[in-house]
Amino acid sequence: MNTNKINKENVEKLIVDALVNNDVKTVKELVDSKAVTHRAGFASLYKATGDTIPQDGNFMDWMRDGWDVLHSALSDQKVNIESIVAENNQVIAHFHYNVLHSGTFTKMPATNKRIEWDEIGIFKFNDQGKIQEMWYMIDELRVAQELGHRLDQKVN
Repeated sequence: MNTNKINKENVEKLIVDALVNNDVKTVKELVDSKAVTHRAGFASLYKATGDTIPQDGNFMDWMRDGWDVLHSALSDQKVNIESIVAENNQVIAHFHYNVLHSGTFTKMPATNKRIEWDEIGIFKFNDQGKIQEMWYMIDELRVAQELGHRLDQKVN
């Protein structure tokens, strides 16, 4: 099996299975302990609402400090990979989330409604076949609107 195929399968396992099921053991198998997240998902929404979840840095620290909060607030997660490509030691994936807003998230109390968003992830692998760098971009405006956040518009 070639490296690109293995890397794509590992990204899919991370996104569709390990993170959704809060499977830290599998995450540790797939992600280097020193892996860096350059931009966590929801970074702009966290910043806009003053949420304290980490936005970048060591991925395993983020798992410890941010994932439990996110996972409990956005439960019953369903993720589909829409497209995925790999070249050299890099994978780019487009995935679609469908979750239950079951707890406070970005300072918005639970609505108990399903919310959806699209996300792009970029994953770089090291020579040992583990993920060493990640970037996440989410359709944050859609999520903010579905959660009930209002945008303040200033007119000059």
